[in-house]
Amino acid sequence: MDRLQTMQIFVQIVDLGSFTRAAETLALHRPAVTKAVQQLEQELGIRLLNRSTRRVSMTAEGEAFYGRCIELLAGVNDTFASFSQQRASPKGRLRLDIAVAVAKAVVIPALPDFQQKYPQIELVLGASDQPADLIGEGIDCVVRLGDLKDSSMIARKLGAIPMVTCASPTYLARYGLPRTLDDLHAHKAVNFFSGRNRRVMDWVFRPAGKVVAMRLPSGILTDNAEAFLACGLAGMGLLQGLRPALQPFIVSGQLVEILPGIATVPKPISVLYPNKAHLPDKVRVFVEWLTELVARRYPA
Repeated sequence: MDRLQTMQIFVQIVDLGSFTRAAETLALHRPAVTKAVQQLEQELGIRLLNRSTRRVSMTAEGEAFYGRCIELLAGVNDTFASFSQQRASPKGRLRLDIAVAVAKAVVIPALPDFQQKYPQIELVLGASDQPADLIGEGIDCVVRLGDLKDSSMIARKLGAIPMVTCASPTYLARYGLPRTLDDLHAHKAVNFFSGRNRRVMDWVFRPAGKVVAMRLPSGILTDNAEAFLACGLAGMGLLQGLRPALQPFIVSGQLVEILPGIATVPKPISVLYPNKAHLPDKVRVFVEWLTELVARRYPA
């Protein structure tokens, strides 16, 4: 059994969580699947999988090896696809990791359109607001808010999404309605932080065409978009977030827009993917589709 085949078997075991299901999917005998993993572990000199009668899990070394296998196998598939008649119809498993608010309010509602255009692409969607290890986790591309910088990756700005400032009626009844930017200093905010350095996001306004960045005192700090919204709805502070994510709650009356006469600065949305000489078709068409979606819904 060659290395490429053993790597394919290993990936299938991890994806399905079972030696037996991997054997059935690949139309192989169960002993052949076991032998493939044993061959890999013997050749590498490390243990890749922890086995029990009920479940299969990766070791730390297995997780790292899995990420490299995903990248290598994707490259092999894309190379063959680029020289085949199937190039016009991208296919395969596309692993995405998208900021939570962007996933819920922007991407997921539009995904049926992408699925209809590219029915042979299987989407694996992760939603997270924290940095992701694309290579180690086998992720094809990441969508995040802000300008992304990574020397080993390609960061492409897709556009910008409008922001809105708001608060719950409960909070405003207790602390009053701010009417100017100076009034904000007397209030507390639900502040959002991200990244390994836990950087707190500034609030940014553009009164009379001049950009003003502010950092309000925190009623609470969070690094999760779901918790961010929940804290705002609970009246723990003022919010500044993506308008498409917060607008439904403003319409329902659960949140109240504040300082509507003072413009906010739209938040850049960017995609990050590995720096490859040949970008896989499945990634290319997704990036193109998402770029068009953002440009259409949020024109500059």
